[in-house]
Amino acid sequence: MWHPSADNILASSSYDNTVKLWNAETAQQVSELTSFTNQITDMSFTSDGSQIGTTCKDKKIRVFDSHTGQIIVEGPGHDNMKVSRLRMLKDGNILTAGFSSMSSRCLRLYDPRNLSNKLEELSIDSATGSLFPYYDPDLNLVYIAGKGDANIKFFELAGGSVYYLNQYNSSDAQRGIGMMPKRGLDSSINEVARAYKLNVAKKLVNVIPLKVSRQSKSFAEDLYGNTASYTPALTAQQFIDGENAEPTMVPFLELQAASATSKGFSATNAAANGVDAKELESLKAEISTLKNTVNEKVTTIEEKTSRIEELEEENRALSDQLSALQEEIAELQRNGVEDN
Repeated sequence: MWHPSADNILASSSYDNTVKLWNAETAQQVSELTSFTNQITDMSFTSDGSQIGTTCKDKKIRVFDSHTGQIIVEGPGHDNMKVSRLRMLKDGNILTAGFSSMSSRCLRLYDPRNLSNKLEELSIDSATGSLFPYYDPDLNLVYIAGKGDANIKFFELAGGSVYYLNQYNSSDAQRGIGMMPKRGLDSSINEVARAYKLNVAKKLVNVIPLKVSRQSKSFAEDLYGNTASYTPALTAQQFIDGENAEPTMVPFLELQAASATSKGFSATNAAANGVDAKELESLKAEISTLKNTVNEKVTTIEEKTSRIEELEEENRALSDQLSALQEEIAELQRNGVEDN
């Protein structure tokens, strides 16, 4: 799991019951989180990366200082030994997804200052698959997918509560879900998320655009506000030195216009992004030519396919005629034998 705002800081958990933070650029360990007595099931950074929340099969929630590895707070989590997961929310609360003591699946909200009391618990259903929460801090939405389920449920987080909104339904069970980063969403169709569903039955990945229905075709500013940019707010060394920072935010359209490797890009100045305008126009012209060529080939293929279908129909007609003639000859031969 990558740090939300520091460059090249990576967190990993393992079966030795530890979480380690690494400087991915130098392959050196930065800090280590211990005190776990069983398998770690999930971890999540706070928005500024100063803390890491974890869930564990020992049924405890722990929040660590990401720099020192020291426990800040520890308390009871879900009452069941099954897998639970968590997300550190931008309002400071903790959202968990797991099982109750009665083995029903549920979402819970905790205030990290007092983990012994839940702010809220929302029962989902009594299915047995573990839950995968995907949190969108820009819209305060969480998408919940269950292992073995065929649906994805949407919830809104507001005022210290969780509200069910809607769900995507299908007939095929899912093994897992991945989400498209914000830069890949299509704002022209009001796509607020895109899920990639590992389809067990068909052995393929289903692409599921999650959209908000709007009559207006104009850009929906309320759906696409500022979001985290490619540019890290901190260097790895600044994080190692103890600094914290919220992610650098940019307008959604500017993020969408950038490539994954660009630095300090601008949505309105191609030269600032290291893009030559003439080269860009040349590439566009080449793409247009290729599209025209493809369209011509498609037309030719369609014409040839149509001719093949005509010939096949003629062949079937001739085959029918031949069969009729053969039957007629056979009938004549039988009549000749009888006359003799």
